[in-house]
Amino acid sequence: MSEIRNERRNPAPQPIKNKDIPLLSSIFCVMQEIKSLERRREWQHDRMFVITKKLTGMPSGSGTQRGLDAAFAAIDDLDEQHGEQIKQYARDLKKAERILNSIPSRKMRTFVQMYYIDEIGKGEIMRELNMTEWGFDRARTAIEQAPDMAHVVWRERFIIENKA
Repeated sequence: MSEIRNERRNPAPQPIKNKDIPLLSSIFCVMQEIKSLERRREWQHDRMFVITKKLTGMPSGSGTQRGLDAAFAAIDDLDEQHGEQIKQYARDLKKAERILNSIPSRKMRTFVQMYYIDEIGKGEIMRELNMTEWGFDRARTAIEQAPDMAHVVWRERFIIENKA
């Protein structure tokens, strides 16, 4: 009997069929990587300022990058990485925006953004969207079992009858 209760509380994870979810989930990670690169660039610029400030003579001709040469090389590498990351992020963001805008229901769009992009917890989403646990689980299952966001069947709470 206790095994049945444990299965109900902690059901086995189901495989996700929706091909759009990995892209939406990666948006947050790419954004964090870009922030990290920006912090590294800022640190490298500060380092270069300190090196320039303390520089008293010409670098020696040892053939290795030192002082300003090393700082310039590091900044150049970081700028290149940052530029590529920004381009990839922009492409992914445009794809994610198209996916989100294709979702007909405003509530479902908000749910997808909060859960898959912003990675907000289940409890907070349930509070913000006024959902029950059953409603949350039903929405998540509907999203994850559809082949993509365009094919998710979302049951609206209120249906307005259109009389012609």
